[in-house]
Amino acid sequence: MIEARVLQLLDEAQGVFAAGDLEGALELFETAESEARNDGAADLADRALCNASFVRIEMGQAEAQIPRLRQLFMATSHTRNRCSAAYNIAAAYINLNEIDKAFEWAKRSGDLAEQVDDPAVRAGSNNQAATLALRLSHYEEAEEGFHRALGALENQTDAYQRANHAAVLGNLGYVLMCTDRLAAGLGMCEQARASLDEAGADHMVYENLQDLCYGYILDDQLEHAQACGEKALDLAEEYEDFQVMKNCLFLLAEIAVRRGDTFRARRFLRELTHFYPEVEMNEEIIDVFLATDLTNVVNLRG
Repeated sequence: MIEARVLQLLDEAQGVFAAGDLEGALELFETAESEARNDGAADLADRALCNASFVRIEMGQAEAQIPRLRQLFMATSHTRNRCSAAYNIAAAYINLNEIDKAFEWAKRSGDLAEQVDDPAVRAGSNNQAATLALRLSHYEEAEEGFHRALGALENQTDAYQRANHAAVLGNLGYVLMCTDRLAAGLGMCEQARASLDEAGADHMVYENLQDLCYGYILDDQLEHAQACGEKALDLAEEYEDFQVMKNCLFLLAEIAVRRGDTFRARRFLRELTHFYPEVEMNEEIIDVFLATDLTNVVNLRG
């Protein structure tokens, strides 16, 4: 009876979390943990604890979650819970911008995920590890991880997992662009874009559009690049993703330079002042950027 009750609470909490109600989700996860713990269902309680910790990380409490997740990771022999604990520790370190530590824990999570009979867990852990590998320019590891994530999602039919499949495919396409396989990378990213557009996943497609902007600049298709970059910038602003906004301003400035429109390029570069208040974006700095190939400067996964 307790297992059914706790699983029901976990499912309800996941739905509340997906709807953006972090406080409501946290309350349900912690209720599930308490009820499972009181009934002696340790593995279910640990699973709920991992979920609650992830919500707290999202709420800006990353540092406080690491010790309890480490303790769980060391104490349990339950593979799924160890995998989830490692995944969440990696997420906490990402939140704290300690990327090397995050990558080490993400790799642990990815290795454990291969022993878990749940495609969503395998896909999530491998995608996290691959995304961090990409951020650290470990392209071979990133490509391998994205392929594993795609394999886990290949036969999933629900809309959420199909959108995740498209997002991972786009990430893989970006890896190909970074490793001198531009045409193949653009093809994958366009395929991902079509799937995300079909799913109405605007909250996921703007990073893909950013990557397409970058790729089309490299391929000297500046009209396509500008269209992708402008749409990515608009959506990133809507969803308050400041990293993608910065990237798009750099890329759109580069497009303007390549078209000989330095006035427009300067406008985009001046807009970056909002993101770097400690740096005065004066004309001398702007002139340096105008003389630089910004595709070699911008880090799309920075």
